[in-house]
Amino acid sequence: MTLPRAGSRSVSDRSTGSLADALNALCAELGIPLPEMLRTVEDALAMAYVRAFSPPGMVTVKLDTASGGLDVTSRVRDASGNETVVVLPAEEFKRMAAQTAKHAVLRHIHDLERDKVLREVSEHRGELATGVVDRIEAGTVYVDLGRAEGVMPTEEQIPGEQLHPGRPVLVVILDPQRNHRQAQVRVSRAARSFLHRLLEAEVPEIKAGTVEVRALAREPGLRTKIAVYSIEPGLDPVGACVGPKGVRHRAILSELASEHVDIVPWSEDSEAFVAAALGPAKVESVSIDRSTRTATVMVPRTQLSLAIGRDGQNARLAAKLTGFRIDIKPSDSEPLPDAEEPA
Repeated sequence: MTLPRAGSRSVSDRSTGSLADALNALCAELGIPLPEMLRTVEDALAMAYVRAFSPPGMVTVKLDTASGGLDVTSRVRDASGNETVVVLPAEEFKRMAAQTAKHAVLRHIHDLERDKVLREVSEHRGELATGVVDRIEAGTVYVDLGRAEGVMPTEEQIPGEQLHPGRPVLVVILDPQRNHRQAQVRVSRAARSFLHRLLEAEVPEIKAGTVEVRALAREPGLRTKIAVYSIEPGLDPVGACVGPKGVRHRAILSELASEHVDIVPWSEDSEAFVAAALGPAKVESVSIDRSTRTATVMVPRTQLSLAIGRDGQNARLAAKLTGFRIDIKPSDSEPLPDAEEPA
């Protein structure tokens, strides 16, 4: 497209004058610094001018917020490499300037609002949030959290759990994600922090700090082992988490589909801790080699399958929980394969 006809270097009329007045008023109302908004508008106007008239060089647009004047210039290099500033005509361009500026302002306000929400979300990282499943796309669950959208990829979901649009869902907030359309945040139901926060929500003693979660090992959708400790003499930490008639334990399980949760007492006595971690199996004895961080555990033959668990799960989680490699041996036979502590 050809350039507009030549005109004054500074165009000031009702159109651009009204635009300048509107920018001043809007920035004052929203508390947005005028220079910041002005840069956004001028950049958008420069791009619009290039699209409309394809002038040579690098185009710059300056809007005078006092007079409403619109200056359009271009920096052009000649064959010798010398740079010249060329004044470009702006008479025809002023008619599209207001609409272009309007879109730029709306986009800038949208971006400011999105960034504000992301900052607020960042302050709640690691906390629980309740939302509603909005949609499921390519296995990723999108959760309506109000001002932000939760994004829960497959690896952050509880395996085997069926989520459907419209269903309320509890998640833990992980990290904000930048998206040009809206504020998004990565959320999870599979993270260990989800279960930790769930315990805190259901067990007042944990929230109050009288009962502490000292260790947590989880295989989402299958089983979790949690080691708890009471800093208050006489308070049973496991009993506090289970609750009267198991009501707190059941409330936790109701959020985890078919996942099992074992709550055991944490102890400074490593032998006692390893024995408790292997529950519900009955342990005869535990011998600790601290140089190799190996726990040799003797169990009755009738308890072998329980101690090891399906596919080695019970022993594996106990190893993760305690930080020891666990070598389970039947009291009257050869040792079974070790349960390795994860790297």
